Amino acid sequence: MKLTTKRQMVYDTLKRAKKPQSADDIYNALGGEKLNLSTIYRTLEIFHQDALVSRNYLDNTAYYYLNEAEHHHFMVCENCHKKYEFDCHIDSLIEEIKITYGFEVQHHDLNLYGICKNCQE
Repeated sequence: MKLTTKRQMVYDTLKRAKKPQSADDIYNALGGEKLNLSTIYRTLEIFHQDALVSRNYLDNTAYYYLNEAEHHHFMVCENCHKKYEFDCHIDSLIEEIKITYGFEVQHHDLNLYGICKNCQE
């Protein structure tokens, strides 16, 4: 993959982000005029195909984040729609799947949906 100036802009935006970003988030972070939205979507798809980023769907929106050693999953409150990040602890399950089924997991996503503590009160 050739890292063009436009792709570099998207990559740099993801790198600066403290949380996963949607295409709209990236568009807004870039001021909305430097790149058109379709270019951002195409770039994110290329990054995903090349395993540079991971994609996670929350509330029917794709969010992207750079692939790093550590990744996270999300709990989403169905009442207030707040998202809470939590660490991934399924390494032993992935290893068990590999041993039992001979299946090599390349990537996984996990979102939990429910009602947060604040909304329960």
